[in-house]
Amino acid sequence: MTDVYHQLAGGEPAHPDGRYHGVVIGIVTNNNDPDGLARVKVALPWLADDVETDWARVASPMAGPGRGCYFLPEVGDEVLVAFEHGNPEVPYVVGALWNGKDAPPVTNGDGNNDVRVMVSRSKHVIRLVDTKQDERIEIVDGSGKNSIVISTKDNQITVTADADVVISAGGRLRLAGAGVEITSTADVKVEAKSALAVKSSGQLDIKGSQVNIN
Repeated sequence: MTDVYHQLAGGEPAHPDGRYHGVVIGIVTNNNDPDGLARVKVALPWLADDVETDWARVASPMAGPGRGCYFLPEVGDEVLVAFEHGNPEVPYVVGALWNGKDAPPVTNGDGNNDVRVMVSRSKHVIRLVDTKQDERIEIVDGSGKNSIVISTKDNQITVTADADVVISAGGRLRLAGAGVEITSTADVKVEAKSALAVKSSGQLDIKGSQVNIN
């Protein structure tokens, strides 16, 4: 905590009772908490250019031992700060704010408020879309090339990858559906370390320009 901040906290209060009531605007200056408690330091430019709080705890929708919602503000983010019982030596960050410089990742241009979104610094996205007849959940990586889309309208889950999709199971891997299609633009390989059974209760067709059975 800077000397100026100590001075304000101890000798030059903003109110006659020596406390700062309500909430104030701050700018995050440090989020590397040495104690690993997800705290941040915040500059208070409305007081003075060199005023910085001590480590401030960050409010979260859920917090507990080894669990909770972990969304630590970035350095440079504008945040809303409150003080415990008005005591400036015990600050809390109660939320983050968009402003004229830092705009939100989406807007409510149509007034319907259909989209909820979380976007990380690398532009990884979790998007919840409530648009009528187009309800869906999307998870998209920062490249935009890899995604999982759950469509309520189509009752469909689509997994897209720019390279490989790897599915691994410690037990059995089962695929079940009204129909199963496997299509490849190159080779298809099915290999078993022990027995391999192919069974059909109807007709079984094996076709190819050349069929080898060994």
